[in-house]
Amino acid sequence: MLPLQKITYSLALAGLFVCLMYFGKPLLVPVVLAFVLWYLINAVDQLLRRIPGLGSRSPRGVSLTVAAVVVLAAIVLMGSMVGQQINEMIATAPDYWRNLERQFGRILVALGYDEAITLSALYGELDINEYLLSLLAAFTMATRQFLLVLLYTLFLLVEQHTFPQKLASLRLKPRRSARLQLLLGKLNQAIRAYIGVKFAASFATGLLSYFVIEYAGLDFAIFWAFAIFALNFIPTIGSIVATVLPSLMAFVQFDYLTPFIIVAAGVGLIQLFIGGLLEPRLYGNALNISPFVIIFSLILWGLLWGVVGMLLCVPITFVLITFLAQFRSTRPIAVLLSRRGQV
Repeated sequence: MLPLQKITYSLALAGLFVCLMYFGKPLLVPVVLAFVLWYLINAVDQLLRRIPGLGSRSPRGVSLTVAAVVVLAAIVLMGSMVGQQINEMIATAPDYWRNLERQFGRILVALGYDEAITLSALYGELDINEYLLSLLAAFTMATRQFLLVLLYTLFLLVEQHTFPQKLASLRLKPRRSARLQLLLGKLNQAIRAYIGVKFAASFATGLLSYFVIEYAGLDFAIFWAFAIFALNFIPTIGSIVATVLPSLMAFVQFDYLTPFIIVAAGVGLIQLFIGGLLEPRLYGNALNISPFVIIFSLILWGLLWGVVGMLLCVPITFVLITFLAQFRSTRPIAVLLSRRGQV
């Protein structure tokens, strides 16, 4: 095949892949989220089985069931608490709008402008309730989608013990079988390491941020801690947004700057320590992805799958790089996408 034909063929496949990801979003997103939840449950199962005298003696099915119940109970409890706090935010939204008007007037006075100029005069009356109601609607829709994800996860948990049997039933040649098992082992280890480390780091970031926000006296500390936890899964941009949003809320809620400084400095330092120093050491070389590729994939998957794509852009990109590295014709692409040129 001529080089021009190869390029045309590759571009056509890439375009077909993008179209498939975009138009197949309603079908593919719940499946991908189910795999993430499945990995998380298995990670908790491994932790339980490491408990001396408890997990090691119990049958695998029992520990896996306990892990599933623990993970699902935590998700349901957190979802209930966050939904309740969103409802409380809707009830108190007018008070925050008045506080924002006062803060805006003080800023204008400090800058030498007339205090009579208000946000309503510049932009019209901002309906905060409309934004909060849309947030509540999105949260409700995500809850319904979670039921489908839960169904997929249940079947994955039931059938996971048959995966080795299915692989053996393919009756591949020994060399191909060994290569496939090695590839699946590397993918499984790296993705499990990423999900485990990222979840633990995000949970620690959200928990520590909760204590900072609660100490500062900011309302809806549970909601902001959950938002920080979720945003921490988004590379680079997520940690910045997770610091800015509660800081702005502190600026709006209080008439003095001390809570704003506490939240901004406290959450920022937590993000810097965990996200900037601790996470890279825990990952090591598990994820061999160029930083530029991470940002590009963040934008690409955000356009294709929205917030879910932004949350899952790193593991999806890692799987694609690993897949491209297995074929001679696509291996150069994997090398260019890698961090140090080694795949």
